[in-house]
Amino acid sequence: MSELLARDFLRALFHAGQRLLAGGEDDSAAANAVSALESAAAALTAHGSEAVIGLVGETFYLDRKLLANAATEFDSILQAMKQRRIETVTVLPGAGRGDLADLAAFLAGRSEDLPAGGGVLLNERHMSPGDIELRPVSSLRRAYSQSLDSLRGVSRSRTLHLGDVQAVVDDFLAGGAGSSSSLLMATVQNHDEETYYHSVNVCLLSLALGRFAGLSLDQLRLLGLSALLHDVGRVVVDEAALRTGGRLSNEDWAQVRLHPQEGAIAILAAAGSGQEVAAAVALEHHQRFDGGGYPDLEGRRPHLYSRMVAVVDTYEAVTAPRPYRPPRTPADALAILLQGAGTVHDPDLVRLFIEMVGAYPPGSVLRLASGETVVVAPPDNGGMRGVVVGDGANRGLFVSFNGSDVVAQMLPSEAGVAPGSVLEAAEHEAALRR
Repeated sequence: MSELLARDFLRALFHAGQRLLAGGEDDSAAANAVSALESAAAALTAHGSEAVIGLVGETFYLDRKLLANAATEFDSILQAMKQRRIETVTVLPGAGRGDLADLAAFLAGRSEDLPAGGGVLLNERHMSPGDIELRPVSSLRRAYSQSLDSLRGVSRSRTLHLGDVQAVVDDFLAGGAGSSSSLLMATVQNHDEETYYHSVNVCLLSLALGRFAGLSLDQLRLLGLSALLHDVGRVVVDEAALRTGGRLSNEDWAQVRLHPQEGAIAILAAAGSGQEVAAAVALEHHQRFDGGGYPDLEGRRPHLYSRMVAVVDTYEAVTAPRPYRPPRTPADALAILLQGAGTVHDPDLVRLFIEMVGAYPPGSVLRLASGETVVVAPPDNGGMRGVVVGDGANRGLFVSFNGSDVVAQMLPSEAGVAPGSVLEAAEHEAALRR
């Protein structure tokens, strides 16, 4: 439970920083975000003692206990702490609103004022490598972080360098993108950086689909480049249109519908190897298989990579939370893809994608007939397996199951778990026992 509370705190910390950066302390959205941060801090310290969140290398720890996978989910906070040379953040019981707001603003780069009220301490507690259990950072996770930085750089500078993006894709491929591990990595979400995380996840899943389809390395490099940049046009769309909490207005919808053209123009202006195909994917990824969709391309059949990215884009979008709707389960997303096969999507690619991820993709949360709740792990020797979550005797252990054992599929929020962190921790514990 403490791990979930730490994640809630980090999530609220980043959100408050972004709202303060956008609107200032007098903005109502910023005030609400700081209130949420205050609540998260109170929950984190409800046991009556301080909570210490530390950063050692590229990994977060809570009171010297590993926060598995948190460095990927909260990459912006990790980078901000490294840049400002913050090794530990100590939150004391009763931490005041002013200290928490100062911390959020400082990490977001809005203010140089440090928390001074005594409720939040920086670098007062120390975590040395000898005090904790160090875990090496996987090359896949390192590439994920680099890809986020690359997209943030495009957003800040409005300048796109295809060579830099291609280097990130090459790192993905060298780090194992296309494997079952990358399917799990693609479950990471971040509501406040929705476009960046969505683009990276679509890239990972597209590479997995391309590898499953038998594409060559050169083809995978081009597919990955195209997938990572498929939504680059969104960086020029008004942020308010993307973050609206309800249905898009006609004006907002008109802005959103421009992002394929804006993306294609940005890619062509960048000039570099693969730009024509990448621009085509940016332009065509909202095209339907039957000729519908936007923008209107007069019924022209989209490029193969555009059709692949469109399938993955739909799956990732359905399973991720959006400001205007909650996430849906992987089973719901696969059903939507099947329903649109032959009309919205290329039916052959839909079937290939479903064959690749299986009925219960890694990261799915299932309730079994035994009463146990499991997070589905990448298959082992062809069989389905998962990690038990909850308070039972088998908590944290791998169990095998069949499709007939599944009673229901749940959202991670319903089970109170972060799938990636559950599986990373379980894999590590299993390795220690071997």
